[in-house]
Amino acid sequence: MKELKVEVKGIGFPNKGAELMLAAIIQQFDQRGVAAQFSVEPYGDYKLRASHGLFQKARVNKFGLNIGALIGLLPKKFLKVFGIIRAKDIDVVLDASGFSYGDQWGPHLVNYRLGTTIKSLKKRGVKVVLLPQAFGPFENIDTKKAAENIMSQSDLVFARDPKSFEYCQSLVGGTQLELCPDFTNLVVGNVWNDFDTEMYETCFIPNSKMLEKTDSGNDYINLMVHLVDFSHMQGKKPFLLIHEGKADRELAKKIVERVSFVLDVIEPVDPLKIKWVIGQSKVVVSSRFHGLVSALSQGIPVVATGWSHKYLCLLEDYNVADALIDVKDGVTHGEAYLDKLLNDDGFYTITVDEILVCSAKQKQKVRDMWNKTFATIGTE
Repeated sequence: MKELKVEVKGIGFPNKGAELMLAAIIQQFDQRGVAAQFSVEPYGDYKLRASHGLFQKARVNKFGLNIGALIGLLPKKFLKVFGIIRAKDIDVVLDASGFSYGDQWGPHLVNYRLGTTIKSLKKRGVKVVLLPQAFGPFENIDTKKAAENIMSQSDLVFARDPKSFEYCQSLVGGTQLELCPDFTNLVVGNVWNDFDTEMYETCFIPNSKMLEKTDSGNDYINLMVHLVDFSHMQGKKPFLLIHEGKADRELAKKIVERVSFVLDVIEPVDPLKIKWVIGQSKVVVSSRFHGLVSALSQGIPVVATGWSHKYLCLLEDYNVADALIDVKDGVTHGEAYLDKLLNDDGFYTITVDEILVCSAKQKQKVRDMWNKTFATIGTE
C-alpha cells in the first residue's frame, strides 16, 4: 500500500493535550505498520512541528485569501524540499480538535476547521474522520448549520461523551456516529530523569481557561491556593505542573505568589514526559482535561475543576463524579475530598481500584475506535 498523506486537524502548539492526541495518532499508525506522512496547518511554533516530523499543509489565510493555495502551485520537488504538502494530495483527514464544535466557539471556527473544505475533500474521495472529541451545544443556528455541514459529510464521527453524542444525533445525517472516550489513554509516557519522585507527591495542574470561560476566576484561584496550602500542611509535597503555554504560566505565577511556602513549578517540553510525571503522582488536582485523562488512565485519583460538560462526563466514565469541585462553593468540598485521598488509605485504595477497572474498559473502547477508523481508511 502507498504511503498515506494524512492531515491532522485541530492540533495547536504549545497545547500539550493536542500534542498527546498527535502522539496517539502517530503511535497507532506505527503500531499497525501503516506508512504515512502527517501534516498540519503552518501555525504555532515551527520547532515543535518539526520535532514531531510533521509536514506543512499549504493553507495560510491572510486578508481573507488562502495564500497557501498559491504556494501549492509550486513544483512538487520544490515543495518536498521544504516539507510542504498540497491540499489536493491529502488522502485522509483526521480531526483531533478536542473541543471546537459548539456554541462557545461559534460558526467561524467550525467553518474554518472543515466547513469550507469538506465538500471538495469528499469530491476527491478523501476519508474524513472526526476522532473522539466534545461537541455542542448547538443552540446558535449558524453554528449548528456549520457543524451539520461537516458531520453529515464525514465518514465517521466519534463523540467523546454521552452529552456530546446527544448534541450530534440530529446533525450527522447518514454518517456513522459512535461514542468513544478520549483516545490519549493508550499513550505511554516517557521517563523524565529531571523529576525527583522523592520531592513531589501531589500534582496541581492549573488552567487559564477557568478564568476565560467562567465568571469565577477569583474563586478558582482562591480554591487552588487553598488546596495547595492544605496539601503542604499535610506534608504531601505539592507542586505545579504546566500543561500548556504562556497563559497557564501566568496563572501559576499568581498561585505561587499567594501560597504560604516556596512552591515549585515544573514544565517538561515533551507531552509524553508530562504524562509520565502525572503517573508518578499520588493525587492530581487538575483543571486541564487531558491532565485528568493522563491521571485516570494510569489509575491516579484526581480532584477536578472544569468549565464545560466534558469534565463531568469524563469523571463519570471512571465512576468518580464526586471528584468534580464547583469553584464557587468548592473550598469545603475540595478540601474534604482531597483530605480523604491524601490521608484515608482505605478510601484511596478503593478509589484506585475502581479507576483501574474503568480504565481497562475505556482503553478497549479506544482500541475498537481505532479498528473502525483504520477499516474506514481502507488499511485493514
